[in-house]
Amino acid sequence: MRNELGKIRRLTAGHEPARGRRYPAATRQAVTGYALRRREEGASWSHIAGEVGMAFETVRRWCLRERADGGGIAPVEVVVDRAQTVGCVGSGVALVSPSGFRLEGLAPAEAVAALKALG
Repeated sequence: MRNELGKIRRLTAGHEPARGRRYPAATRQAVTGYALRRREEGASWSHIAGEVGMAFETVRRWCLRERADGGGIAPVEVVVDRAQTVGCVGSGVALVSPSGFRLEGLAPAEAVAALKALG
């Protein structure tokens, strides 16, 4: 991890912060990966920010966004349980997000519209 931190420090040291001047995607990815692992080990946001040489709020915000996004759109598989849908009132498609949010009883066209709205 020490080698990784050295690499990250070199990446962040070469960046001159200014309004509207963004970090390269590779730097952002390296920082968030490192910071999330350090958080799992129990390190505070301020300690991690000091290690990587960045502002506390930038590191925290990047990591929270990474967790919320989950890294992008996840593939889904629609499985029809015939035992539940045969003769049942209110049957339909159910969408379940990775965080456990559920939409149930949708018509297929409604499920497609909901997925498009999320994308």
